[in-house]
Amino acid sequence: MLDRRTLLASALAGALPARAAATPFLAGGDISALTWMERVGAVYRDRDGQPGDCLALLKRYGHNIVRIRLYEQVGPGTGADGWYWPEGSMDLPDVLALARRAKALDLQIQLTLHYSDFWTNSKTQDLPHAWRRELRKLPDEMARFKRLLALVQARSRAVVQALVDQGTAPEFVSLGNEIEHGLLYPYGHATPQDPGAWPLLGALLKAGHAGVKAAHPGARIVLHLDGGGDEAKYRDWFDNARRQGVRWDVIGSSYYPFWTRKTVAEMAAFCRAVTTRYDCELLVMEAGFNFAPLRADGWPGQLENNGPYPAGMSSPEGQRDFMAELLAAMKATPRVLGLLYWDPIMIANPKVGWALQEGTGQPGPNVVSNTTLFDFQGRALPVLDIWKQYTL
Repeated sequence: MLDRRTLLASALAGALPARAAATPFLAGGDISALTWMERVGAVYRDRDGQPGDCLALLKRYGHNIVRIRLYEQVGPGTGADGWYWPEGSMDLPDVLALARRAKALDLQIQLTLHYSDFWTNSKTQDLPHAWRRELRKLPDEMARFKRLLALVQARSRAVVQALVDQGTAPEFVSLGNEIEHGLLYPYGHATPQDPGAWPLLGALLKAGHAGVKAAHPGARIVLHLDGGGDEAKYRDWFDNARRQGVRWDVIGSSYYPFWTRKTVAEMAAFCRAVTTRYDCELLVMEAGFNFAPLRADGWPGQLENNGPYPAGMSSPEGQRDFMAELLAAMKATPRVLGLLYWDPIMIANPKVGWALQEGTGQPGPNVVSNTTLFDFQGRALPVLDIWKQYTL
């Protein structure tokens, strides 16, 4: 058990969140897997079936922002439970390369710092392997936590500075991914059942904030939770963050009808409530909907059903209609900056899955292959026909 009273002394100073400047409505998606996809031969086609550069196609259809995720170290031995990310994908060199491509097309960038070598969410927020090795050398938990704060601040600054130096400064930077239970476990693991770790989580978030702002004062800091539509969860979390003096510019929220069981109308009401309560803006960090009821291999995907929406909407037309409703509602909701789709480009390919298996290097199933914005053959889906209506 960590000595939280002692570690509290390491918390950084902070203030309440500030109002961010208004921007045009943003709508795009996560492109983090693009280098991997292209390396294994994925081909993207427009609505007429003509092949083209994936990002250029998204831009042509009206995308004006991309999400890019950073993992600290990838490759065999860096993942968890026998799985890992492929080398050369979603590490810093890849992030820099994707950012150059995005900025060449005048796309805004939302950078997500996972502070891990692998997937993170409410269940898993593993320390990077290199950080674990460094912390193990220190004599006690106090020393380890102080060093962890320094690592978070220094890495946040270094990554953003690298993007700034190449002329691709990110407009938004998320400190972690779906951090409703914290990040960098066990140090920043704070749940409603165990809120005593909030001083530690608050200190870690302030360290990340300080690092990002030191490199790029204009970057908007995003704090991203899952469960869009759950007002109680967001009140509990952001009230705790505010009590710790944590600063943020934008609340990030994941919204999937399958996971949340919420309609678009309920999501819009939620957005109005939380942006009013915390006097800040909101960015939908993830949203997704099936274009087919099953994956290309005939198995159910990650989104097993459509929540409150009819099963028959798992079709290209149903995906289009859902996204038209969502984009229109979010654009009409005050202080909602925009929406990022998950995952628009991780199309069906036998060499790509949610991760690679240790020892064999074989991919696991691609659980989002029936929710992308391109079909199983890589052809743009009808949903892309409506995108420009909301971004121009």
